[in-house]
Amino acid sequence: MTRTKNIARLLTLILVLCMVIIPFAGCKKTQSVNGYCTVVIATEPEKAYKVNLDKVAGEDGTVSNGLIAVLDYLKANEKDFTYESSDTGYGAFLTKILTLDPSTITDGYGYILLMTSVEKDFDVSEWAVEKDYKGTKVVTSGLGASSMTIQDGAIYYITLATY
Repeated sequence: MTRTKNIARLLTLILVLCMVIIPFAGCKKTQSVNGYCTVVIATEPEKAYKVNLDKVAGEDGTVSNGLIAVLDYLKANEKDFTYESSDTGYGAFLTKILTLDPSTITDGYGYILLMTSVEKDFDVSEWAVEKDYKGTKVVTSGLGASSMTIQDGAIYYITLATY
């Protein structure tokens, strides 16, 4: 009987440790980055920002929080750069960036659409949208802003979409 209790206690301890450690291990995706990326906001006229990723990365040379980290850097360092987001259970959801504001859509509904040149982040569904930006293909992202891959040479194209 004592042996059974000890085994049950050990299994309970292992279960509790797993429940505590696993969520922290998967919380944030960190990425080692250096170089430059381009963030394009499809306002009239378009605004393009070349971002030095070395300045976005933390002291350890990594970026966590995907595109949101880049937008936070721009918000802190570019005059008149603003964005708003709401936190969902799946990460940040952009609700406004510069003058792109879905609430201004009067005919239908609007949302902020994220496009990327990073192939592994492409939306692979039948609803994916593709665009040429200065000779580089950008495709709707299959990931939210917080989860997008940040890398040298990437283009992140942000526009307002309606339905």
